[in-house]
Amino acid sequence: RAIHRYIDWLLTVPLLMIEFYLILSAVTKVPAGVFWRLLGGTVVMLGFGYAGEVGLMNAKVAFVPSMAAWFFIIYEIFRGEASRINAGLANVHVQKAYKYMLILVTVGWAIYPSLRA
Repeated sequence: RAIHRYIDWLLTVPLLMIEFYLILSAVTKVPAGVFWRLLGGTVVMLGFGYAGEVGLMNAKVAFVPSMAAWFFIIYEIFRGEASRINAGLANVHVQKAYKYMLILVTVGWAIYPSLRA
């Protein structure tokens, strides 16, 4: 059921995004804005996804802001402030962890719709 899936995602997806912040925070000072942008993006993405899936709003209409939030998250972790902070770090272990997180988010979230079909 959609409600169970979204309850799971409401816990796991924000934690995954916060992990980017925590990885970087382990070795350098990271502005709180990075945390709030990643968390906010996940809430918007999940909120509109849920609203569209359960019929609170037209699914095609809900798809647009949900995907916009996903692209915002992808931008932030690949080109935004979080990415720039990671690029400036000398710690190879943090950079490696960050790279694995990028792969997990982009590949994992991109293939999920095909797994549900």
